[in-house]
Amino acid sequence: MRFVGVILFLIYIVVPLAIRFSATVQRHLIFLPFLRYPYDIDLTKPADLGIEGAVSLRIPTESKMELGAWYIPPKTLASKKFEDFPLDSGHPVFVYLHGNSGSRANGHRIELYKLLQELDYHIITFDYRGYADSSPVPITEDTVVTDSHNVIRFVEEKKGGPSLFIWGHSLGTGVGSRVAAEMCQASRCPKGLILESPFNNLRDEIRFHPFTYIYRYMPFFEYFFLDGMPSGGMSFTSDTHIADIMSPVMILHAEDDAVVPFHLGKKLFESASQSKHFRSSELLKFVGFESKHQYGHKFICRAPQLSQLVKDFVNLAIIEPAVKSV
Repeated sequence: MRFVGVILFLIYIVVPLAIRFSATVQRHLIFLPFLRYPYDIDLTKPADLGIEGAVSLRIPTESKMELGAWYIPPKTLASKKFEDFPLDSGHPVFVYLHGNSGSRANGHRIELYKLLQELDYHIITFDYRGYADSSPVPITEDTVVTDSHNVIRFVEEKKGGPSLFIWGHSLGTGVGSRVAAEMCQASRCPKGLILESPFNNLRDEIRFHPFTYIYRYMPFFEYFFLDGMPSGGMSFTSDTHIADIMSPVMILHAEDDAVVPFHLGKKLFESASQSKHFRSSELLKFVGFESKHQYGHKFICRAPQLSQLVKDFVNLAIIEPAVKSV
């Protein structure tokens, strides 16, 4: 009985207090940088993972840190030799913002890179600071957003800005929404934004995440698990940021997503639909995937129709300019 009492004390007293009052605990639960799988690969050799023509690079940041990254060329350029990254070739350029665990080398991410490469797009994928082979420093919402801006600045310096698309997955959708909004505020809208398995804001995501199931009906749940996140540097309010995005947006979500519930992706879509930029526009799209396909949180990349969905979205975004603010 004493052992059971200790376990209950840890679960129902220590854990809520740690989450409420420790920014370090909050950051590690949200970002999970300690989950460094896969373990047995050399991140400097992406071609060994079957990604044709992929090369490793280091992208510097303003604070003199470095981000580990890969450049993956379009299919038609993959076998060619080049001295610099040919991002000005006219092919669309995708910057990929991954979720909160693992690295740019996770299997489902590699599956998506290969799909985008087959569509003849450039891909830049990277790890935020604190992840994989990037500089090992503390992480907050501001740091991952800053890192993403640094990578986009690298693309712009290589003259790939006019063809830039952002693809965010899971937590990366919170990053991507804020980055795209800030770019639009600076009159540098990306050509388009794809949000895969997104939540509307971090507060709701924590409320409905499986981890909090045993806590969410407790008194003071919001105080211990939700209210302290902004003071720890984390809000990820995509439903607010999306109002400032004037680029085409496509949301992808599987009904059987157990990590980010499907209804949160729908809530984000509904928030975007209220924006003056999209209320009467066809440049906002939600694509749901039925539970019978079992794509869950990570494997929309295996949907047979995904290639055509992305191709149609890219073609529309290239033809149509960013929505004008009214």
